[in-house]
Amino acid sequence: MNQLRPTTAIVDLDALRHNFVATRAFVGPRVRVLAAVKGDAYGHGAVATARALSSAGCEAFGVALVEEGAQLRDAGVAGLVLCMGGVGRHGAEEAVRRELTPVLYDEGDAERLDAAARAAGRRLAVHVKVDTGMGRLGVPLPHYARFLDRLAHFEALDVEGLMTHFAESEAEDATFTREQLRRFKQAVATTRARGYHPRLLHAANSGAVLRHPESHFDLVRPGIMLYGEPPSPGVSLRPVMRVVTRVLFVKDLPRGASVSYGRRFVTARPSRIATLPLGYADGLPRAVSGRAQVIVNGRRCDVVGTVCMDLCMIDVTDLGEPVESGDEVVIIGKVGNVEVRAAEVATWAGTIPYEVLCGFSERVPRRHESAP
Repeated sequence: MNQLRPTTAIVDLDALRHNFVATRAFVGPRVRVLAAVKGDAYGHGAVATARALSSAGCEAFGVALVEEGAQLRDAGVAGLVLCMGGVGRHGAEEAVRRELTPVLYDEGDAERLDAAARAAGRRLAVHVKVDTGMGRLGVPLPHYARFLDRLAHFEALDVEGLMTHFAESEAEDATFTREQLRRFKQAVATTRARGYHPRLLHAANSGAVLRHPESHFDLVRPGIMLYGEPPSPGVSLRPVMRVVTRVLFVKDLPRGASVSYGRRFVTARPSRIATLPLGYADGLPRAVSGRAQVIVNGRRCDVVGTVCMDLCMIDVTDLGEPVESGDEVVIIGKVGNVEVRAAEVATWAGTIPYEVLCGFSERVPRRHESAP
C-alpha cells in the first residue's frame, strides 16, 4: 500500500556518509571503522544505512543479534559483520552459515560455535570480549586466563579480535575509563601470553572515539556519532534523521479550556490549538508532554497537554500567519535557522538521544534520500 499518513522519518544518506568519512579521517588511516547498525541502525533503517556506508568505504558493521546480521547478508552487505551480543543457545549454525563473526564470552557458546563450524567444514573467526567494568557481557577478568585455556580445546575457532566496552567514555571525569583501559591492556597481555595474537583490538565507542584516542587500537566502533548526535564535541557531524508530520486539525478554544488527558493544560487565554497525527505509539515520548517544542512555519511552538498514543497538540496562537490542516510540522530537524535535535527531545523526555532515535516505531515510514 502507498503511504497514506503524513508522519515520516526522512533519512539523509549523504549526511550519514559525511559522518562516516569524518570519523574515519578523525581516527586516521591505520584504524578501521566498524559502523554500529544494531537496533535497525539506531532507528534509521539497517539495510539502507549499511548499503550507504558501504558505498562510502565502510567494510565492517556491528549488530546485536544474529537475525540482524542475517538481514544484512540477505541484502547483499559484505565485509565483517560482528554479532556483538553473541549467538546465544540457538544461533551458532546460522552465524556460521551467514559468515557472521560472533562475539564470544561464554564457554557454552564456544562449544556450540566450534561444533557448527566443524560440521560446516570451516574455521570461524571470533572476537573475545572481556569485561573491564561494564558489568554486562564479557569474560570477567579474574576468570579470563582460564577461559582462554578452555578456548584452546575448540580447534575450529580462530581468535581474530579482542574487545571490551566502556561504561562512561563520554564523561568529563576519565578516571574509570582510564582504569578500564588499564584492565584491557592487562587482558591483551594475558591473551598473548596464552599464545593468541588477535589482529583486531578494539574498545572505543563514540565517546571514546572523540575523547580517548589512546583507546582507538586497531578498530573503533562508532554508533551515535554516525547518526549526527555526538556524545561530545570533536568532529563536524550532520544530523541524519528528520521527522516531519502535517497538521491534522485546528480549533479555537476559549480561555479556561482543557486539552488532552488529565487536563494538565488549561488555556490561559483564547487559544488556537493544532492537533498532529503523532503520538507515543509513533515514538514521541509521553514524557515530553508540556515540555517539547516543534517547528511550524519556521517558528517553535509548544506541545501542550498530554501526548496521546496517536496524537499530540500544539499551541499555534502566536504564529504570525494562520495555521491550517496540512501544514508541515518538524518534530526533529531544521527549518532555516531554527532546529530541534534528537538530543533536545531527549532532554525534554529525561532520556538519551539513542532512545529517541530508536523509539520511532515501524508505523513511521522511513524515507531514505540521497543527492543524485
